[in-house]
This record gives sequence, C-alpha cells and structure tokens, in this order.
Amino acid sequence: MGRKKALTKQDVLDVTGKVLQAEGLHGVHFKKIADLLEVGRSTLYEYFKNKDELLLAYMKNMMKEMNDKVDRIPSDDPPNHKLFQLLQIILEHAQIYQIDKMIQDLQSGDKNAAIYYKNELDVDLMKTYDLMMNWISEAKETGIWNKNMDSGLIGDLIFHSILFPNRKRLGVDELASQLFGMIEYGVAHKPG
Repeated sequence: MGRKKALTKQDVLDVTGKVLQAEGLHGVHFKKIADLLEVGRSTLYEYFKNKDELLLAYMKNMMKEMNDKVDRIPSDDPPNHKLFQLLQIILEHAQIYQIDKMIQDLQSGDKNAAIYYKNELDVDLMKTYDLMMNWISEAKETGIWNKNMDSGLIGDLIFHSILFPNRKRLGVDELASQLFGMIEYGVAHKPG
C-alpha cells in the first residue's frame, strides 16, 4: 500500500474533515483514516498520539482557516457584500458547531488542551460575531438595509445558519444565495 507522495499532517487533517462531514465524530478512527490515505495506522502515530490529539489539531486548523477567510474579506466592499461572503464562510465551516460536542467527547487526559482551544474558539467566534454586527449596522446606516429590522435577528439568521438542515441538500452556495436573498429582499412575490 505505498503512496506516490509523502504524507503530510495536512493530508491527515483533510481526510479527517471528510470523515467528520460524512460520518460525524464517531466515524473518526485511525484505521479508517489510514485506509483512506493508503498508509498503515502506525504512520498516523508519527503525527498524532491518539484520536483526541488529531481532533484537537483538526479543530485548531479549521478555526485558523475560517479566521483567515474572514480576514480576507475586502474592507472596501459594501457591508451587504461583506455579510454575504461571511455567510458563505460560516456555511463552509459548519463543522465548527461540532467542536463543543468533540470537546465533551474527548477521552484522553488532554482536556486542558481541549478547553484551551474551546476558549480560543469562543474568542474567535465573538470577534467574528462583533464584526458581523458592525457590518449589519453599517448596512442599515447607509440605507442598504431597513433601519427598522432588528440587527440581532439578522445576525442570528446569518450566524446560526450552520444549523439549517438544508445545507447539505442545497449546497453552501445555493443556501447562502437563497438565505441572503430572503434577508435582503424578503420572500414575498412583489407585483412588477
């Protein structure tokens, strides 16, 4: 079962993400990941001591990836365009919702690391939430969005969209487009 290229830590994290998406937390096993990577299980132990360490590394990697994407949203875009991009990023990283569950299920003695990453995640999510709320306020102040709409409700729709079960059926782009269309234009069929 030789590989044509050298295995990297990122390869392991990428496959872990695919398994998590397909099967959830309890589907993640070193044997399954090793089989998908076409390597022996012992190869994974060169990168991670155990499943919990792998999951913590995955969580940290996912948090960094999401933060990097949020940071790349152009600051000179109109606020509603920034919010649409943020919605897409949130939907792409819906697995973040599973992080609390992952931390609760960790079995190893690495609870301190898990709590540290959980706290780090909370700080990052609050930073993203505050940024989103600023963009919502900006959209209302500039007249792009109705000032009478509750900012918290708009924020909840965007931020909690990861819980919508239609994400898998519609796909990230379609769900983002439809949800954002509802936020910006409503769902009423307007007479033309």
